[in-house]
Amino acid sequence: MSDSTTENAIRQFLAVFRRMLSTGRKVAAEDASRVIETPDGFDRRAFGPAVAAMARDGEIVAAGFRLSTQSKHHCGIKRVWLLVQHDTNAEGGTSNE
Repeated sequence: MSDSTTENAIRQFLAVFRRMLSTGRKVAAEDASRVIETPDGFDRRAFGPAVAAMARDGEIVAAGFRLSTQSKHHCGIKRVWLLVQHDTNAEGGTSNE
């Protein structure tokens, strides 16, 4: 797999993941990865560091777990995420809700 193929897939994944998160619902990374078309042999675990970076940067927060909806994961446990909402408060800072 070329680096550009991987980078393109990650960009697509992040766009879909953020769109799904913007609905306000809890979303598992597998939900977004399922709709991304990737070449044969692509390792979708490449999306994991992108999700970890979003969490580290405070863009998303863990919101629990659920069983995988994909049979290839044998009903494994998947973390679900929520988008962090930043509201400006009276002092000009931000607060999470």
